[in-house]
Amino acid sequence: MHIHSILGHDSIIAPDELVFFAQKAGMDAVCITEHHSFEISAPFDLISQKSGFPIIRGMEYKAQEGHLLVFGINMGRADMPPQMPMQHVIDWVADKGGIGIPAHPYQPDMFGKMLGDRLLSFENVVAVEAANGSASMIENKTAEKAADLMGWRKTGGSDAHGPESIGKAYTVFPHRITTPSQLVQALKTTDYYPETV
Repeated sequence: MHIHSILGHDSIIAPDELVFFAQKAGMDAVCITEHHSFEISAPFDLISQKSGFPIIRGMEYKAQEGHLLVFGINMGRADMPPQMPMQHVIDWVADKGGIGIPAHPYQPDMFGKMLGDRLLSFENVVAVEAANGSASMIENKTAEKAADLMGWRKTGGSDAHGPESIGKAYTVFPHRITTPSQLVQALKTTDYYPETV
């Protein structure tokens, strides 16, 4: 539920290689979440259609406090400029029918800042990324404990910027998901859980 490609300029995963590496890692579907842009991942629609492998497009938004995975809506900088308060973005996305998932909340960025326990003050949260393939075991366990404390569901995502990272963390759903609307519905209503490799 959290993969980046060369289209976002911070990954070495080529779009035409994603399906091969995802299937090699045992994935049934993947989510592309380029930073700050939904539109930039548009080529994956054709790749998904041609291959028959579900590639669900979302985005990773940079809020004031940290990162938010956004699914189910086409959101760009014109809709929501970077660095807005995370609670505002979570609410705005929910009002539009999408879902916002705080990503790697206890993983420090390059400046040593992180969302951290500010996560616990948010409302309207459905799930938290509690298993991130680029976060440490302690960072993931802390996110898991926070989600449990608040009664939120938990997701997993590899946060892959290279092919070898695809599938290092993922979300297990009770049924196959092939569309953005199915993903949003499942995130809101079904039981699912994160796994790491």
